Amino acid sequence: MNVPLIIIMIGLLIFGAHLFNGLFKFTKIPNVLILLLIGILAGPVLGFVNENHFGKIGPIFTSITLVLILFESGTNLKIGELFKSIGSAFMLTLFNFFASAIIGTAVAVAFFSDIDMLSATFFGVIIAGTSSAVVIPIIKQLKMNKKGYTTLMLESALSDVLCLVIGLALLQAMKEGVFEMGAILNAIWKSFLFAFLIGFVGGFAWSFILKFTRIIENSKVMNLAMVFIIYGITEYLGLNGGIAVLIFGITLGNAYLLQNTRFKEAFPAKELLSNEKDFFSELVFIMSTFFFVYVGICMKFGSIRIYALALLIVVAIILIRPLSIKLLVKSKMSFKDLGIMSIMAPKGLVPAILASIPIQYGLAGGESIQMLSFAVVLLSIIICSILVIILSKNPFQIGYLKSVLGTENTEEEKVDVETEVASDEIPTKEESPVNIINKTDRSPEK
Repeated sequence: MNVPLIIIMIGLLIFGAHLFNGLFKFTKIPNVLILLLIGILAGPVLGFVNENHFGKIGPIFTSITLVLILFESGTNLKIGELFKSIGSAFMLTLFNFFASAIIGTAVAVAFFSDIDMLSATFFGVIIAGTSSAVVIPIIKQLKMNKKGYTTLMLESALSDVLCLVIGLALLQAMKEGVFEMGAILNAIWKSFLFAFLIGFVGGFAWSFILKFTRIIENSKVMNLAMVFIIYGITEYLGLNGGIAVLIFGITLGNAYLLQNTRFKEAFPAKELLSNEKDFFSELVFIMSTFFFVYVGICMKFGSIRIYALALLIVVAIILIRPLSIKLLVKSKMSFKDLGIMSIMAPKGLVPAILASIPIQYGLAGGESIQMLSFAVVLLSIIICSILVIILSKNPFQIGYLKSVLGTENTEEEKVDVETEVASDEIPTKEESPVNIINKTDRSPEK
């Protein structure tokens, strides 16, 4: 192992991520796609590095990246926007998740003789969600209006939970040959409710402790430590750490609201300072740069038939999404924002990780599930990125979106992001959460 060469490559990747940020204004190519292709080139294509080189560090690295992305996004999410978006996000998640699961299950049953109905359902479920680690960086980079951004962020976080909880329950059923719907539903509500409570209580308590930590040197790192502790405790209890960290971030990001109440003397809560948010923004930038390269390195390539079927699944899922946006997103938005919401269906490492388990257990159809899942992950990110480029340059180029979403009243509804947020409960432009995101976020997916 040539250590100096590896360190040089790490430095070049960080410089490259900054360069790709600047180029986005002209090319509209999301950094996610460029970094993913770099990983594919260095890994599966040229063989310079492979997944085995990371050993047990790989899964830990991906978890840390997801934790940082969710926490940093949560700190910039205001309660007013959360309440405006939670209904749409919840319904959107359920509709798209189950529609995508049905599509994936149907394709697996129809075209793979070695995959039975239970295994096909497992495959459909694990590829049904959208990836927080991919969606959030892309939509930050696109500077959507606040409600559209919040809805997509919540959808990705909620669907990650559904993928993990239902996917693991089905995996257990595949091993034991027994399927219990009651156990799955019980696991879902527990995962959501208790993860929410852990995140809220942790954020509430930490908002009071913050002012005491700031007298300590390098206190910003203590916030990071608390994020890891919240995530670790939640996962250790068998709940979803991602939801807990997101709620922890939202609670800290809105702690200032207690200062405007009669309880401000009894509950002297503090929120994160701008330099503390900058610290997390820099961490997200570095970690997510290597995360997407790592995703590319982990890719496994199957036959042309596998990729043809994966393409069929991805296209069908994307064709369904505009219908859900039309039916379930009631707020008036520009055609561009509605279009972005309609094509934002990239998959991430959740299906890639879960898809590798059946083959480890020696279950029937394990290899087919793994290869098809990796193909869906890769093609979904590539197709989503291509559609983002098209929409960024001319939203009305995609005729299917025009026919489903309609174009009436969309041109005059194209309100600048800052203007739209200014109508929110936060009165000044400087206090706008969107402006804070634009100012402080320097992640490569931005």
